[in-house]
Amino acid sequence: MTTPTDRPNAPPSVTLRSRREAGANSKWNVYLDHIIDEGGAEVEDYLVIAPKNPAPGLITGVCVIPVFEGKIGLLRFYRHPINEEVWEAPRGFIDKGETPEVSALRELGEEAGLDCHKDDLIYLGTYTPEASTLAARGALFAACKCFQTEHPAHDEAGLGDIHFLPPEQVLKMSHQSEIEDASTLIAIHRLAARLPDIFNA
Repeated sequence: MTTPTDRPNAPPSVTLRSRREAGANSKWNVYLDHIIDEGGAEVEDYLVIAPKNPAPGLITGVCVIPVFEGKIGLLRFYRHPINEEVWEAPRGFIDKGETPEVSALRELGEEAGLDCHKDDLIYLGTYTPEASTLAARGALFAACKCFQTEHPAHDEAGLGDIHFLPPEQVLKMSHQSEIEDASTLIAIHRLAARLPDIFNA
């Protein structure tokens, strides 16, 4: 798997003058940065949220699209910040010492009660969830030929049931904004480009 550990760096156009910590939890540090660019534009409280344990390439989380018996698995998940239930693929943080692949398989089991063989886990690249604020990237995967495990999905605040939907319905839902989660949307469309037969069966 190729990850963005060696990206070409342009000369910095923004200078960090100072940084103060505004908060933290078990996963993230929240900073207010005083920055100024080459043209003199200045922000004294630029919000930056950075992972406590960044992996190479700033990979902090994963999203994995499960394919089970020819259908796409999506979760119903209540998300507290927007006070709504949304459609999402299994996803979550990379634990310390994990590779993205191991994390993807773990999240697949924990949130969906599914597994797949390592050879059926397809890497779909990375994405930046919100580059203006988050110092983080996510790794995207598809888990093809999934099978159910003996262990049910773990209890997690807001986690609902998994629904197995025809791939063409999932694409339609993505175009009609029924699916809004960025990582799920990007993974669905990269999978459709990589393995179109799944969506044309």
